Amino acid sequence: MNPFQKTAGVVCLVSAFLLTGSFVFGQEGGKTTGKGMLVSVSWLAENQKDPSLVILHVASIRRDYSNGHIPGARFLWTNAMAASNPDLTYEVPSIQQLDTTLKALGVNDDSRIILYGSGGNVTIVTRMFFTLDYLGLGGRTAILDGGLDAWKAAGHPASKEPASFKRGNVTLHPNTNLVATWDVVRSAVDKPGFSIIDARGQQFYQGNGGGMPRAGHIPSAKNIPFSTVVDSTNKMKSVAELTKMFADAGVKQGDNVVTYCHIGQQATLLYFTAKYLGYNVRLYDGSFEDWSGREEGSVVNPSATKAK
Repeated sequence: MNPFQKTAGVVCLVSAFLLTGSFVFGQEGGKTTGKGMLVSVSWLAENQKDPSLVILHVASIRRDYSNGHIPGARFLWTNAMAASNPDLTYEVPSIQQLDTTLKALGVNDDSRIILYGSGGNVTIVTRMFFTLDYLGLGGRTAILDGGLDAWKAAGHPASKEPASFKRGNVTLHPNTNLVATWDVVRSAVDKPGFSIIDARGQQFYQGNGGGMPRAGHIPSAKNIPFSTVVDSTNKMKSVAELTKMFADAGVKQGDNVVTYCHIGQQATLLYFTAKYLGYNVRLYDGSFEDWSGREEGSVVNPSATKAK
């Protein structure tokens, strides 16, 4: 059994739990909220005082949290769950670091985690979702659709008071199959049943800039820019719109999907979207920074070809 088949089994089990267990967030306006992956502002307002709920305000700097957050929310610093190393800009940290971070945030085995951001920072939120999914907590984690802006727009108050909570005792079950390595991506190039999705803006996909060792994209990769899967209010587009978007890009139902971007952040929004649509998906954590820096990895550069 290959790693993708193993991961598919996990996804099926998680989906079954979400549909039948207590961790079903429900529907809004007739739209199923991604089998529990998205929650609406109205749902959060109704369930805000649930003692098992851990609401995490995701930000790259504490000031973003201190200036106003959902009452009861705890501050999750992105660097605590996505760190640099001497070789790559953005990577999954050690299990020990992640364990320490989540316990300090008061996460327990029965916790139901809600992630949100502010000011349009969708990809840092989905990066945290991916990391929690990697740790075996994806089935108990959801994103607040529209984030803090949607919360405020609905007339709900923000708070500047830090949350009070006890240290948690969560148990982590890492699933390394969710991280696509160089070898996995290389084997997926031009392989039937596999779709590599480049989540960067079209200009970078075409080979115009990007600040990487080489410009262009991974061979056979399809381009779905991360910014196109959310609307102007940073809410996820409808399932019908997203399904069409994937189909138009050439991603077939049942394909095994690998997402990548510059360094592994923007691609997590496509990871989230692909999972939301039911695809078996993995993240190339090193992304194009890793691929373009390896001499043995060929790169397609449409701009350079066109210039000739």
